[in-house]
Amino acid sequence: MKPIIDKLHDDHINFIKLLEFLETQKNLLKSCQQIDIESILDAIQYMKEYPDLVHHPLENVVFKYFLADHDEVCDELKALLQEHDELPVLTDKLMEMLQSALAAVPQKREELCRYLEEYIVIQKEHMNKEESLAYPTIKSVLNDHDWENISSELEFIKDPLFGNNVKKSYQALLQKVIG
Repeated sequence: MKPIIDKLHDDHINFIKLLEFLETQKNLLKSCQQIDIESILDAIQYMKEYPDLVHHPLENVVFKYFLADHDEVCDELKALLQEHDELPVLTDKLMEMLQSALAAVPQKREELCRYLEEYIVIQKEHMNKEESLAYPTIKSVLNDHDWENISSELEFIKDPLFGNNVKKSYQALLQKVIG
């Protein structure tokens, strides 16, 4: 029984789609073309609402459970746990920059573009470490009993963008991301 880790993996697939949308918008911004600032802001709001507040805490439970009895990839998992604390700060900073831009507060296009690019790179690198090292190790070591114990500690919250019931405020964004 490994549906938790499979769900986390599926979340990453969806996050990559969203990051690709952000990358497209960043490239438009970089080339001084029209961007969809409201959709970018919706995307970052989603990153705050779901990855930062739901997905990463779920991973934290799995990682901490694993670390309690296993030494494999200990330093790497601890580093990922630390990143889970740092990623919301990056999300908040980007959200603040986007809200300022939407409110027509003057700011340098290059600065927003650079920060957006940095945000995308950091998010992708974080997921790559989880997918290439943490998840395979955890899947190979934990057994069905472990997964049952982990499941008993969790509260599952549905994804408001990529789930079965898309939150109304994210419906337009979903069409842009998958469209």
